[in-house]
Amino acid sequence: MKLVILYAFMFFMVLNAQPKEGIEFRVNTISGVLLDSITSKPLMDVEVDIFTGNNVLKHSTITDENGFYTELIVGYLWKPKISFSMHNYQKKKFRLDPTKLDSSGNMIINTSIIQVPDNQKIPDLEKSTITKRAEIFFIKGNIFYFMESKNAAERITVKSAVALETKPGFIIMKVNDMLYDVARCYVPQEGRYENLSFILKSLLTEPVFENSNNPIFLDDHLLSPSIIYGTVINLSSGEPVMGAEIILSEPFKRRITDERGQYAFQIKNPGSYMLSINPPPRYSNSSVSIPEINMRYGKGGWHKTNFYVVPW
Repeated sequence: MKLVILYAFMFFMVLNAQPKEGIEFRVNTISGVLLDSITSKPLMDVEVDIFTGNNVLKHSTITDENGFYTELIVGYLWKPKISFSMHNYQKKKFRLDPTKLDSSGNMIINTSIIQVPDNQKIPDLEKSTITKRAEIFFIKGNIFYFMESKNAAERITVKSAVALETKPGFIIMKVNDMLYDVARCYVPQEGRYENLSFILKSLLTEPVFENSNNPIFLDDHLLSPSIIYGTVINLSSGEPVMGAEIILSEPFKRRITDERGQYAFQIKNPGSYMLSINPPPRYSNSSVSIPEINMRYGKGGWHKTNFYVVPW
């Protein structure tokens, strides 16, 4: 009997000696940034899920256009796991480490996910119509060119876009509440700007491109200088940060982020460009990607690079 009691006592002591980390701990918020593991670009609409140890879903959110997410939890989690999933990307799931908590009970989890191989990708059927096909070239925040004449083209930043099928096999683009002829729209394709009606000609019932007499690619003399731009973001809150200094190494240029946390550089020549940041007071740099941009062309480019900082 004494031996049984001794074994029970020893078992109890062993259990109490086990580390508490990873079993149950209190969390205020979990936030971070999701990147493509190959391109280091932020990923929008990644599903972020928090599970308990027995795989019960507790919290769920998605990343914004800057790849940022935040989960307001304010409570205890038992053996929690975090999962990141997105269409045609490999799912990533792992146990949360309580040693990553800061003094306020917040946790920052920055990570990346990788695309599935091309031969394993699931076709996106919702983009099978002609309108959906056209709309994928007009991502919010990107640019396109509208050829006004043979000697002039307007560079337009996309704020909203929808393709309208005015009759079977014939579409026009409504961008920023303005209507544009697809035969005059030029969208980015592998570093150049290609005629949208040429790209869509196999889907159009009328020979729009052939009748337009417009070039396949927009001539360089019609393009504006390339732009390197981005936003400095508070990694804890997702809010923009004003007053950060962004430095372009060669040729040397500097910019200070505005009240929206934004900066921009005009680039006239192709090449490789390096960026660095001096955070404003009370912030430290927490960028998770190498800000190096390779430009194949000196005109027409639109390259986005965000920086992430954390408050002291």
